[in-house]
Amino acid sequence: MVAVLIVVVTVALLMVAGLIALRLAMHAPRGYTGPDLGPYELALLAAGRFRVLNTALASLAADRRVRIPPTGILTLTGATSTGPAHPVKDMEPVEAEVLGLLEGRRDGLPVWEIKAALVQGAAVTALIARLEELGLVVAGDDSRQVVPTRAGQAALAHYRLRHREGRSLPPRSRDHVTVDASNLFGVALYGLGQVVDRELATVLSMSGVLPSSGPARAGRS
Repeated sequence: MVAVLIVVVTVALLMVAGLIALRLAMHAPRGYTGPDLGPYELALLAAGRFRVLNTALASLAADRRVRIPPTGILTLTGATSTGPAHPVKDMEPVEAEVLGLLEGRRDGLPVWEIKAALVQGAAVTALIARLEELGLVVAGDDSRQVVPTRAGQAALAHYRLRHREGRSLPPRSRDHVTVDASNLFGVALYGLGQVVDRELATVLSMSGVLPSSGPARAGRS
């Protein structure tokens, strides 16, 4: 009798466990099975347009292609080669737009002005169009608002898990970049808190709008 009772209880527990697992599987977000995404696509998914620009500026600073002093005035350095070895067309489009904006400006430009000029620029707009085509985002009524779809959220969760577990991430499509890929993906996924140089992170957190009498707070992602 006891043996029969044990069998019945065991079967009941297995059935309950199976039902729970089935329910979780039905309601869990679908895993991401789309094409590889780079840091700029992920930045857009994670926090929108300003995260894309912050990621690009952090990458350019790490590669020493731009100089970003505590004043927040960006200038080009001698490492921003646009010759045959590293033509602008082979750079990430967002980075190329930043460098193009600085070209010929010996006195440089402030961080906020670069963000204001490029936040709705061609490179960011093209990123949005690509992710919309993949079904990963939808653009809101506000032209600056980009909302991840359920598939986009799954992609973001997938890459955050890979980043946390230290798995290899897709290589950047431009092989001349020397910045540590994992760190760049960290900035894209989690923001300026991943920038090791805290002074640089503070400067990059400057707003993408004209500063008023108080400290600007937009565009810090």
